[in-house]
Amino acid sequence: MENLFTPEQFAEFVESVRRWMAANGVSLEGGFWIWTVTQIAIGVSAYLIARLIASAVNPRIEASLRQMTGKPRLLRFLVVAFRRLHWFYFIVITWSAVIIMRASTWPSRSYFLSVVANLATAWFVISVLSRIIRNRFIANLVAVSAWTIAALNVFGVLDDTIGLLDSVSVVLGEVRVSALLVINSLVICSLLIWGALGLSGFLERRLSEIEDLTPSVRVLVGKIFRIFILLVAILTGLNVVGIDLTALAVFSGALGLGIGFGLQKIVSNLLSGIILLMDKSIKPGDVIEIQTVSGTTYGWVEHLGARYTSVRTRDGTDTLFPNETFIATPVTNWSHGDTKVRQKLSIGVSYDADVEQAMALCLEAADEQERILKSPAARCLLVGFGESSIDLQLRYWLADPQEGLRNIASVVYLSIWKKFREHEVEIPFPQRDLHIRSAESLPVDLAPRAQQKVRAQD
Repeated sequence: MENLFTPEQFAEFVESVRRWMAANGVSLEGGFWIWTVTQIAIGVSAYLIARLIASAVNPRIEASLRQMTGKPRLLRFLVVAFRRLHWFYFIVITWSAVIIMRASTWPSRSYFLSVVANLATAWFVISVLSRIIRNRFIANLVAVSAWTIAALNVFGVLDDTIGLLDSVSVVLGEVRVSALLVINSLVICSLLIWGALGLSGFLERRLSEIEDLTPSVRVLVGKIFRIFILLVAILTGLNVVGIDLTALAVFSGALGLGIGFGLQKIVSNLLSGIILLMDKSIKPGDVIEIQTVSGTTYGWVEHLGARYTSVRTRDGTDTLFPNETFIATPVTNWSHGDTKVRQKLSIGVSYDADVEQAMALCLEAADEQERILKSPAARCLLVGFGESSIDLQLRYWLADPQEGLRNIASVVYLSIWKKFREHEVEIPFPQRDLHIRSAESLPVDLAPRAQQKVRAQD
């Protein structure tokens, strides 16, 4: 440890703060206690009055805000300010009291009240402006950091606090790490990362508006931009706080070794995602069918991420597949080159039925559906003679597989069943004939039932 802040130094720091407060009229010793209690009473009264004003005025303001439409950004800013209006009333009342006291007595007798007003003003302004940042963590970090700096500056101990934080340090090789350096690094890097995420999000939205680019190219370029901007932000943040980037050489080597052994699955999924985006084999909006350990999953690609692909099923659930799955597992892409797909329905009719009539009825059922294409036209084929039925197969084409395949198949099957019942075309069920072969003749007793009962009793 180097230049560690000792207890004696801390006690001296506390004593200097006490003397400073006493010099500015904040003390319970001597004759200062009267004005100190007076300022505290004024502050508490100002807060209670502000709450009463808010309860009376805020409902009317809220009703006006609810009627505002067409300006989402302005409305969001006004809502943030509205939720803190009681602090605004408190600030106005407190500053009014400070002005009156300074005009009627010594300024030192209202110093504590002016400090409270300054802190409340800084908190109100910072909390409202920080809510412009959508990331809640970054917004809270900025608000707390800015208000802490403002508070230390109001009390006049900002320079002493900076010296205190800088004195708490450790030396790692040739690098001196202090508490001030850690805090600066967190704040600066967080702000830069927030700015990088905002910039990359803006670029991705702009890319999504370019119709000349395919969806996969948009996603790929957006991910490359995001990774590059984040890397630049992190390196810039480390350089700004004074960390020598050459000191990270050992860390980067260890990180590469860790990636090679412990993170190979993550890297594999990342590279697989880049390959999928580049070769355009799977892209957002495609209808796919993939075999998994739990069975066949059917749906359309909702999102292509760096590590996983989200497939939305007909049940309304999102299944997340690692990108490596699409490289190592066969995938049926119903809309890879052409959105038109052909569906086959198997149908069986009785041997006693009019096969040509049954085939005509099947085609009629297909032609009645709007989703089934008229060109190529639907066809019904006789594909074989089964044990219990004559096997037919209805084939038709769809141009919108993303709207579902099972649902249109169900509608066609139901229409065929109705038409078969209407025209008395029988749909058979499996039948079996039992033949008993025996070398010996079976005895048959043709005696009346009454005689059989007597024999049984005997």
